[in-house]
Amino acid sequence: MQPRLLAHLMGRLVFLLGLCMLIPLAFAAATGDPTARAFGVSAASVIAVGFAMGRIPLDGELEARTAIAVVTLGWAAAGVVGALPFWLSGIFPHWTDALFESVSGFTTTGATVMANIAAQPRALLLWRSLLQWLGGMGIIVLFVSVFPRLGIGSVQLFRAEVPGPAPEKLLPRVAESGQLLWVIYLALTAAAAALLLLTGLDWFDAVNHALTAVATGGYSTRDTSVAAFANPMAEWVLVLFMFLGGTNFVLQYRLFRLGDWRAVAADREFWTYTGLLLAASVFIMADLHLKTGAGIWESLRLGVFHAVSVMTTAGFTTASYDLWPPLSQAVLFVLMWVGGSAGSTSGGPKVIRLLVLVKHGIKELNRLLHSRAVQVLRIGDRPVSERVFAAVAGFVFLYLTVWFASVLVLAGLGLDLVTAASAAIASLGTIGPGFGAIGPGHTYAALPPPAKLYLAFLMIVGRLEVLIVLVLFHPAFWEWRLRRRV
Repeated sequence: MQPRLLAHLMGRLVFLLGLCMLIPLAFAAATGDPTARAFGVSAASVIAVGFAMGRIPLDGELEARTAIAVVTLGWAAAGVVGALPFWLSGIFPHWTDALFESVSGFTTTGATVMANIAAQPRALLLWRSLLQWLGGMGIIVLFVSVFPRLGIGSVQLFRAEVPGPAPEKLLPRVAESGQLLWVIYLALTAAAAALLLLTGLDWFDAVNHALTAVATGGYSTRDTSVAAFANPMAEWVLVLFMFLGGTNFVLQYRLFRLGDWRAVAADREFWTYTGLLLAASVFIMADLHLKTGAGIWESLRLGVFHAVSVMTTAGFTTASYDLWPPLSQAVLFVLMWVGGSAGSTSGGPKVIRLLVLVKHGIKELNRLLHSRAVQVLRIGDRPVSERVFAAVAGFVFLYLTVWFASVLVLAGLGLDLVTAASAAIASLGTIGPGFGAIGPGHTYAALPPPAKLYLAFLMIVGRLEVLIVLVLFHPAFWEWRLRRRV
């Protein structure tokens, strides 16, 4: 471990987050928002601390274990920093609630403990949305793109942060890759805001929902989420940008910047992702139409919106799906276990891992039928090595283990089984709303403080895809004599 380098990088990250606070501070000052003082104190304190830490001398090139520590502790620090305006404003009298709201934002989970959202100071609502937007592509990637002088060692941050089993490099240098990702991200956000304005939303609602839709975060400016607008056109716009947020950003670069349609046509993960969403939408539409008597158009709109919202882990809602027929609820619960594409802003296990597991299962069946045939695991035209499959299998095992353990922990803290099971997967998969006491129209406010703290930890575990956080609990990680450069 490199304590000075760790402190230096953490300082730069904290400094950047302090600068981001200047956005809601300026908004609060311009509009006479009562939270201006809270943002001013928070920004000044955070910038000062970050500046001081950033002046700590470096102690060598970035090592793998230090990179992992920076990523994990960076998310924890972001949660603490982001909570300061909530706490100092007095909207949350308890630090636990402020921390929960902040971590839920940075991890793009969208679970909230905020009551009467529409009546809260607008600067705080903007900060919530900005938290999700910053967390959407990863605050570490933003960190790298803004501070490119970190040097070649920053590649470890990029590898640790970008989701998926094998993220592709856009450009040779990490800083350039991060900048390019954020250009795409900004363009999608601006397009989403413009289209939402055209559907009739006011500028504040349009901007906030654009920020959280592209980030697949799900924070809304209204208590009943998107349902409050009763605006089908806005819902379809959000469906489009949630879908794009859940799509591999490298693929989007190839399509929108290079015009490479062949890359899209050959991408098995994209078509599996699209096919699963279409199938889930049809199942829900048919179930709602046949069992509730809802019209075809309404059933289609509800089915598509919630299938996309849940699978991309955005978490927006337009209806109380916990009151839907059991089949529709089951489809949504299954989608919680899938997630979006690798290299997207979505949480969850990711479609590519599902593809690898399914392909391996088919390979094993074929091996039983044709024992002498040489079976090669492929995704499209690309062979999948045993090492990659082992990594996928290990991830899925740990993901399930963490979920099972979390259900037991939450049940032990007093949650009923439905709420415990759905809260665990909704937090681990960074989805937000679940079933039971945390379903649509409900918040996490009634949960006991220990449960909120545990779920906040679970959000970070899920956002960083389990392994990066769990490795910190391995004794060998902290042994100085095992230090290794990468």
